[in-house]
Amino acid sequence: MPPFVPRVLLVFEPPDGGVADNVLQLALRLRDHGFEPELAGPLDAMIYPAAQRKGIPIWRFPFERGYGRPHRDAAAVRRLIGLMRSRHYDLAHCHSAKAGVLGRLAAQALGTPSVYSPHCFPFVGDFSAMRRVFALSLERVLGRLTTAILCVCEDERRIAREHRVQAPPALHVVYNGCPPCEEHSELDRALERMRDGGPVAAAVTVLRAQKSVDVLIDAVPLVWERVPDARIAVVGDGPLREELHAHASRIGIADDERFEFLPFESPAARHLGAMDVYVLPSSWEAFPIGVLEALACGVPQVATDVGGTGEAVSPDTGLLVPKRDPKALSAAICELLTNRERREKMAQASRQRHAERFGVDRMVGETATVYSEVLDLRALG
Repeated sequence: MPPFVPRVLLVFEPPDGGVADNVLQLALRLRDHGFEPELAGPLDAMIYPAAQRKGIPIWRFPFERGYGRPHRDAAAVRRLIGLMRSRHYDLAHCHSAKAGVLGRLAAQALGTPSVYSPHCFPFVGDFSAMRRVFALSLERVLGRLTTAILCVCEDERRIAREHRVQAPPALHVVYNGCPPCEEHSELDRALERMRDGGPVAAAVTVLRAQKSVDVLIDAVPLVWERVPDARIAVVGDGPLREELHAHASRIGIADDERFEFLPFESPAARHLGAMDVYVLPSSWEAFPIGVLEALACGVPQVATDVGGTGEAVSPDTGLLVPKRDPKALSAAICELLTNRERREKMAQASRQRHAERFGVDRMVGETATVYSEVLDLRALG
């Protein structure tokens, strides 16, 4: 008789960014830990080609952000219930707030144990008071239906505990992880051309409100006052692309050869390997994958001190600054761009910190341990 292999459904809604990457890393490696993963995600996602190459089943749903169309959300829950019933999953691991709602409701309907990774609770951020109250109330209700919550950093566990989302024994910390930075023969040519003229600082991020790229744009003229040959780039795409282009035009940097908007092309190492300083100006975060990728690639970091970012960035690897502060951001960027020796030391420390703390195999192994604990509890109950 073949050994029992638990089947895990990884439910996620964001098509790109750190959440999707986290799901992919789990899907690619859970088989090594005795679990059979399948994906339930949006109609299209950046991770699907890599998952398909490994033969991981993918189930596509018309997931939508927000809660403005409850009839569609109800239909998605019904479809998830149908999938879970037909495939007989032993565990559902739901990633991000919206998938966390739909996936946990479907799992509860069938008595399937659920694990939830918020990747930043939906009541954290620059939202209206009404949205925060609604989101927190929903998280508290669903917390009672959740066997375990995987917090991506200690700060996220602190928030869950302080807001009474779940009882502390059910709150686990599993730090995000990413693979080592492989050597890529073809770096981002546009960034390499910029680097020919001076040192490059760049953000690699999805262009949405949370990431506050407008603050980096506001900091650019201040950087040029101190480092005239500095090159600044924004690498990424997203819903605020046109708005940010317009903002750059308003402050007079859009047509300057020292500043560029560039498209993102996976892997992130293509871009990180062609810059001198990585910048993340977010207004709120849980534990951003971009910082970990910068550590892995040995790129010194300038990031805002929000969420668990300070649990990744240390004084040996980068600089932390207050959020929404272009002057502080520009000062930190200049401090590193003008000190090559310090950057070289930070690069070495960054690679070492990643190898010791934020490897992807460690992340998957710790996640699999939580899965086993959840299934053991199920067997006892």
